[in-house]
Amino acid sequence: MGDEGWRNVCRLEDLREGSPVLVKAGDDEVCVVLLEGSVHAVGNKCSHYECPINEGLLLGHVVTCKCHDARFDLRTGKVLSPPALNDLPVYPVRVSDGEVLVGPVEKPRFPKPEGTDPRTFLIVGGGAAGNAAAETLRREGFAGRIVMATAEADLPYDRPNLSKEFMSGDAKPEWMPLRSAKFYANQRIEVLSETRVASIDAGKKSVVLSTGQTLSYDKALLATGGAPRKLPVPGGDGEGCFQLRSFADARLISEAAGAARKAVLIGAGFIGMELASSLRKRGLEVTVVSPESLPLAGLLGDRVASVLRTRHEKDGVTFASGVSVVQISGRQGSKTITLSDGRRLEADFIVCGIGAQPVVEYLQGTGIVENGAVPVNPQLRTRHADLFAAGDIAVVPDTRSGTGVRIEHWVVAERQGQHAARSMLGSDAPYIEVPFFWTRQTGASLKYVGFARRWDEVAVRGDAEKGKFLAGYYSGGKLLAAATMGLSNELTAVKVMMERNTPLPPARLADESVDLQKLARG
Repeated sequence: MGDEGWRNVCRLEDLREGSPVLVKAGDDEVCVVLLEGSVHAVGNKCSHYECPINEGLLLGHVVTCKCHDARFDLRTGKVLSPPALNDLPVYPVRVSDGEVLVGPVEKPRFPKPEGTDPRTFLIVGGGAAGNAAAETLRREGFAGRIVMATAEADLPYDRPNLSKEFMSGDAKPEWMPLRSAKFYANQRIEVLSETRVASIDAGKKSVVLSTGQTLSYDKALLATGGAPRKLPVPGGDGEGCFQLRSFADARLISEAAGAARKAVLIGAGFIGMELASSLRKRGLEVTVVSPESLPLAGLLGDRVASVLRTRHEKDGVTFASGVSVVQISGRQGSKTITLSDGRRLEADFIVCGIGAQPVVEYLQGTGIVENGAVPVNPQLRTRHADLFAAGDIAVVPDTRSGTGVRIEHWVVAERQGQHAARSMLGSDAPYIEVPFFWTRQTGASLKYVGFARRWDEVAVRGDAEKGKFLAGYYSGGKLLAAATMGLSNELTAVKVMMERNTPLPPARLADESVDLQKLARG
């Protein structure tokens, strides 16, 4: 074997089984790890947001990125779960006289299925679940026709970034698409933009599109996501009143912000609080109006929610809490918001973020909609054998709570899309993922796993007020969810234990002498 392009990066004795090490190979940062006696080397930047792979939690041969929970196989560099979409670069390794050498990088290539398949798989929706499903079908070897119908004009894009880096101006518009038009063409994924499904005949396995075209399918995935709830007050849909769901919405808000001095945000959920942080970064005066006294308290509890509010207040955000909006008047650049306590706020524009509702109107007559959403089985199949559902519209069985849950988070939708694709190909594996989401506000990242509608105890490790903590939400002594700032690998460890149904009493979670990562490794 020749030495051209090979570099000495470390000694074998520097490596410990299962402990990733960061090395340099020329200008490249490489993660080197010893697994079951063999040395492996991959690029050290997560293919999602380039977080360092060596700092993630490694369990067996799977590493979980500490930033946004993407998982990779360190033996092969293969991506195992979103939000990352691409494999890691791989470096060939050889060991000579106790020295570890890596060869020229092998850049990842998206696989192309071989052969042919007469079937047509339809994906309704081009968001997180729909795009993940389309890509997974190809990764799993499906060689048939894939049609993705999306109501939007844009190709699938990084929706979580709309209220974060894109709105603050740190992310350029051209960074937003998940893939290029060339990618979809190369993978023979037909993207029908600005095309809705008007109706579905589940018996005949056909749909009527908004274009008037009828399309037959062998199997279909319903992944149409949600639509923002409208503010039911006079003037709530007037000029200068925005909602944020789509890339098109974000462009309009960003344009308005560029000429504005003051903004009022209605709703203190994720959209409202992320927008507050982003618009403050752009220098706008921001007021958040909500009936709750603390943002996200219903999800995070009063202590963590109080930390978030304090951080935003230090960042210059003003809160109008315990009130609602009763009327909006004026035009863009000069809006007046009348509150339930009689106060009036002035703003250049308004963004309303009071939640979303599943887009299911096109499913009328199918018999699969229940209480405004679509219940599915553990394989994400609806009541019709060849119809599957994922993402914001799907009510999915939750083995931990014993109930069906519908969760509106990006990574959850991606992983459900991925799972649904495999079910469409014949897999019987149940969906058992513990939900994960993240939010970035005031320069800090908060992450959450699990799902808890209510709890009777919150166990806290670390110091929430100092912004470095892990909180566990319990009901009857059972851990239902956890949240963190600054202890990402510990959160990953907790998530793994939840997936395994490993008990973690409140006292152990709160005890900083207990090594949660070691517990997760078994």
